[in-house]
Amino acid sequence: MALRFIIVEDHPEVAKNNCEWLQKLEADAYCETLSDPVAAIKRLKEFQPDLLVVDLLYGQTSGQQSAEPGLNLLRDVFKHFPHQCVMVYSSEPLLLTPLGEAIGRHEGGFAAVNKMDRRTQFLEGAKSALSGELKIPRELRGLLQLTEREVEVLSLICKEALTDQAVADRIYTSKKTVQNHVQRLKEKLGIALEDTNETNGRVALCIEAVRRKLVQF
Repeated sequence: MALRFIIVEDHPEVAKNNCEWLQKLEADAYCETLSDPVAAIKRLKEFQPDLLVVDLLYGQTSGQQSAEPGLNLLRDVFKHFPHQCVMVYSSEPLLLTPLGEAIGRHEGGFAAVNKMDRRTQFLEGAKSALSGELKIPRELRGLLQLTEREVEVLSLICKEALTDQAVADRIYTSKKTVQNHVQRLKEKLGIALEDTNETNGRVALCIEAVRRKLVQF
């Protein structure tokens, strides 16, 4: 089945361009655009896409822009669609600050990409969210709390030195799910994700976890 996208964006040209970029991931992907965040939550109850792309700022009748419609849409998504993959594409991603706790708990992939970044970052963010990963601005990381499951995975990795597969067997889940937990832990704790050496990355993760007293021996 082809990928399915919903884009919530009140600038038609930007919405159209976003669709065109997402179709670089899959040429026959279905892409639907909505300009109203309230209409978007109604649409999600009928049709859940593989990825929901949300702007944060929307024009008001006063002529001003407000983040509340976008933030309220995300609140509804986090509450009613906990596994929905989401990418926020906004010129002001730090407006997500009030949702830090909810983002940290969200079980679906989540990425926040600044419109000022290169368009390639838009695609990278979409790929990350679709993969179930967490990608957020550095400034937001300190707002995200670890979930109980992430703390459990962290303990098994650092205290028992278990592999991804061994952790998966221990907590009765898939290896891919464990790998997503590890990626989210690194993101939340500020470990360099570009480190291609898995062993070094895990050592750095555990050192930071001990420093923050998240793991005690």
